Amino acid sequence: MRILIVEDERIQSTSLKLKLASLNYCDVHVADNGEEALTLCTKQQFSLIFCDIHMPEMDGISLLTQLSEQPHRPAIVILSAVEDAVLELTKNMCSLAGFPYVDVLKKPFSIESLYNVINHYASSKQRTVEPSIQHLLRCEEVEVAFETDQIFNYYQPQYDFATGAMVGVEALVRLKHPEHGVLAPASFLSVIEQCQWMDRLFWRVLEKAISAISSMSDGLKLSVNISQSNLQQPICDRVMALCQQYDFDPHRLTLELTEDQVYNGNTVSLANLARLRMHGVGLSIDDFGTGYASLSQLGKLPFNELKIDKGFVFDLVTNYKHQQLTKMCLMLAQSLGLHCVVEGVEDEESWQYLRTLGVDTCQGYYSSPPLTIAELSEQYAKNQSRSLSQESIEGGICALVIDECSVSSSALTKQLQRASSVAQVLIARNLDQAVKTLRDYPVNLVVVDIKFMSDATNYTLLTDIDQRFSGRMILLTEQSNPDIVLLPELTARSTILSKGSALFDTVQEILAHSKLEKTDFSAQQNKLDQLSERELAVAQMLFKGLGNKQIANHLDINQKTVSTYKTRVQTKLGIKSAMELVRFFTLD
Repeated sequence: MRILIVEDERIQSTSLKLKLASLNYCDVHVADNGEEALTLCTKQQFSLIFCDIHMPEMDGISLLTQLSEQPHRPAIVILSAVEDAVLELTKNMCSLAGFPYVDVLKKPFSIESLYNVINHYASSKQRTVEPSIQHLLRCEEVEVAFETDQIFNYYQPQYDFATGAMVGVEALVRLKHPEHGVLAPASFLSVIEQCQWMDRLFWRVLEKAISAISSMSDGLKLSVNISQSNLQQPICDRVMALCQQYDFDPHRLTLELTEDQVYNGNTVSLANLARLRMHGVGLSIDDFGTGYASLSQLGKLPFNELKIDKGFVFDLVTNYKHQQLTKMCLMLAQSLGLHCVVEGVEDEESWQYLRTLGVDTCQGYYSSPPLTIAELSEQYAKNQSRSLSQESIEGGICALVIDECSVSSSALTKQLQRASSVAQVLIARNLDQAVKTLRDYPVNLVVVDIKFMSDATNYTLLTDIDQRFSGRMILLTEQSNPDIVLLPELTARSTILSKGSALFDTVQEILAHSKLEKTDFSAQQNKLDQLSERELAVAQMLFKGLGNKQIANHLDINQKTVSTYKTRVQTKLGIKSAMELVRFFTLD
């Protein structure tokens, strides 16, 4: 990474260059003033520029203004000891000018603060996963996308701050272009508005989202964006019809309207909102804090959710004004009985801060980027895995019987249900049903009749089922059946049992070989037992929402040592973030 320091004080620039070198950033250039910096930028491209504000000849603000007009815009870190209001104004100017990353380092700063800024910049680069396109699509290109079904959804998960559980998703429209690949709305949304296809887009997104989420989970909530133009004609009946068609509970659906459109409604749109709420559909004010909210009107409208705009969250931990504005938005939501969602949460510090405030739901790259439906299904399954296992411990065995014969499967089910250790028995007639059952229920015991595996394809697919849960698999075979060789992938947690002469005997053998309480579900406690006393103390403090500095002060250790303990805790518990730690302890 090539870095440019623009600083008129040679001692300051040298000090910064040495600190960067200690962080292994050696391709660093120095300019003593704005004019020299502009000259360097015309000769080579810099990834990151540290720019002082107060300089002779050309101040930093003038330099940044001219840099914003160049084709290549680097990331900017503003250096200064001026008052916070000036720094904030300069930062906002740079953001509006289109610099890809803008941050502030207020003098004097520590090497730890410098490290955090660079690390945050590196993280922001990793989030740029979608290709950008410099021009808008033409109406003809968007029309082809509609006709060829190239408009589809990504889904960004929403997580409960208190438990770390995935509780919902927001559908985010995408367009697959033959030349430019997958495009975000910035490339085509204005064209759709111009061509008056907003209704067409809304119904396409809504139906795809409802059909996908309804097939994935019975509990996951769904948020879909809507505009005032969509509300200018009666839509309630059609929305209800879609929910009924896909057996989707309307109470799981939330329609999001941006704050700047909330108060532009007329009688038709208000009637739509009222009818939707009457049928249980949630209504959310999106990007709250960026429009012109009238508090008197807000109390009268039928909204039940408020989404705090991501613009407040970007520098939440260090920006006092944004902290206060966020608190005010949260207090407003709580006082009006509104569910509060914060979007744009992109780092652990912001997540921890918002969690301690008592915000309900988190959405952002820290917890998850937007996902395809396949990726979402996998991540939802992982998020639910511990809770499913924990419910199984408390409620007993949850068994799944896979057998295409209705008579034998029903008989086995009845016998299993009589056992006191069995809480629930489910039946799947084919592997497709089995996969869906394993997705939606806390199954910890799978019983498969070996006759079902006569097809080699089914035998291979069973391996996939084995990977979807953490319990035992029992393969039942007739007494006369010779030895059966299991696929290597199935040997770890699978057992072959010969059917007894009586069904009762078979069930007793199944239960004897399950051994759930001693093997599979002791893993979580075993992981906790691996933690040292100090590591456990750090984990518990992280769970309570304490940051590195607070933990360091409490335990009388330095922050670097706290980071080391955090890494050990995450490794031993098999987690990757503070959010997963909350999930782990909530379900423990």
